[in-house]
Amino acid sequence: MSDKPSKEEIHKYFASNLFNSTWDLIDKPERTEDEEFNMIHSAHASLYHWTQAGGPEQIYVGEWQVSRVYSVLKMFDSGFKHGLRSLKICQDNKFTGFNLAYAYEAVARAYSTIPDNEKVKEFINKAKEESSNIEEADSKKMLLDDLENIPVK
Repeated sequence: MSDKPSKEEIHKYFASNLFNSTWDLIDKPERTEDEEFNMIHSAHASLYHWTQAGGPEQIYVGEWQVSRVYSVLKMFDSGFKHGLRSLKICQDNKFTGFNLAYAYEAVARAYSTIPDNEKVKEFINKAKEESSNIEEADSKKMLLDDLENIPVK
């Protein structure tokens, strides 16, 4: 028997650690340009590793995080594209509740990078409607708080 980790274990290790590194950068109030690029790269790298060792839920979460990164950086096209991809994965896999609500949140957040876009409210409302399917109170509160922090212009 070997103590050497499997390829799947290696991919999961990097996916998880890169996801967390990305969140550290998302949470920073101010980032340098290098940190912004590192945030993009780490989100994509995490997603790549999940495509190698995860299932639909992990890939959905990876797409959602990539969308969040681009929305934070006010890069609509990329944020929107990955937000729609996270929504499609949820719909294709019949995910509901927390996952589907956050997919709507991703699309709303991407739309919020465009001034005067009415689609922001539409997708916030879809996320709020789907929140009724979230049983865990803390998870529901986290979603609703995140929705409150989406700029509606």
